[in-house]
Amino acid sequence: MTIYVFDMDGTLTPPRKPMEDEFLKKFLPWAKENKTFIVTGSDMNKIKEQITFEMIDAFTGIYSSMGNEFWRGQTRLEYNNFEAPSELIDDLEKYRAQTTYPYQLFGNYIERRTGMLNFSVIGRDCPYEEREKYFAWDSTHHEREKIQDKLLKKYPEFEVSIGGMISMDIIKKGFGKDQVAQKLRLKYPNDLIVFFGDKTFEGGNDYALAHALELMDSNTKIVQVSGPSDVLSFLKL
Repeated sequence: MTIYVFDMDGTLTPPRKPMEDEFLKKFLPWAKENKTFIVTGSDMNKIKEQITFEMIDAFTGIYSSMGNEFWRGQTRLEYNNFEAPSELIDDLEKYRAQTTYPYQLFGNYIERRTGMLNFSVIGRDCPYEEREKYFAWDSTHHEREKIQDKLLKKYPEFEVSIGGMISMDIIKKGFGKDQVAQKLRLKYPNDLIVFFGDKTFEGGNDYALAHALELMDSNTKIVQVSGPSDVLSFLKL
């Protein structure tokens, strides 16, 4: 048997947008017939904004908040707690205040999720066109990479990964997506695990899980994709 594991944003859906109807029509019937999991930095509220309830129920399980929550359908079965140190919060506030981004900033820039923090200089409450504007600016100015580098040097006990178009995920080492590798292997000791992600490269927020799977054993496969169409192509749907 094959166990299929998927990142969400940029893999099954466009970043922070709902799953597209044409993709859903092909993917939903297939998901109902296979062992499938999502592993995402988003919490369940955001997952529900992007994926229909029928699609959520079709998955064998969902690891949200970087694997710090486990859901089966609408029921949360496992979770980890995390209390961010005040010094870390102060530093994030400082980075926000000192940004050279020349356009409007929005609210919800430090988002506390189960087991993790999500930080976005522009703020997660920005409309999608502002998200694209920041992403284009950051692609030139590399603000997120610079903040990531500072945080990793100052807080070696944390992992900081760049995710999506505007944000970064901050977790204690051992409490990122990589924890899902061991959990899945315990459930499925002899099965092939195939992981699909759009940021499986080093520094991306899918890398920790991809790397953990690669190190674990040879019965794993990593599929780097650029969007939902690549997923359909690989699955021949």
